[in-house]
Amino acid sequence: MLIADIPELGTLENGQVAALAGLAPVTRQSGKWQGKSFIRGGRIHVRNALYMPALVAMRHNPDLQSI
Repeated sequence: MLIADIPELGTLENGQVAALAGLAPVTRQSGKWQGKSFIRGGRIHVRNALYMPALVAMRHNPDLQSI
């Protein structure tokens, strides 16, 4: 699934892949005002494909539970 949605997977840096998948946080700010960070944009099919595996990993992987 991921290879079909991100065919350029082997040629990009980690940050570029995160941005392409819409997983890189975006901070809203203007001048002195700084809003909250949120995640949006990118390829929604990739983000949806990673959502449930991430929840399962957070619940059952002891290394991720300590984060």
